[in-house]
Amino acid sequence: MVHMKVPKDKVRVKIKTESAVIKGTVYTLVNGRLSDYMTSQKGKFLPVTDAEVHYQEEPGREINESGKKREIVFINMEKIEMIEYL
Repeated sequence: MVHMKVPKDKVRVKIKTESAVIKGTVYTLVNGRLSDYMTSQKGKFLPVTDAEVHYQEEPGREINESGKKREIVFINMEKIEMIEYL
């Protein structure tokens, strides 16, 4: 069996959703734009590796699980309010 890997770029991002702020790594196609990748993922979940999740109970107030590192989290694309490069 032949295993072929698609080359990808590691992109550090900060993602804001209604209930959390996530800092981590997203993988895009080499020399691809993050916006193109995001558009292609509509209706799906975005995998974010080496993620640091800060949950918010209400605006400006974080709850207990905040700041814990996670190997991977999957974020519903429809819940993303903002994404920016780090």
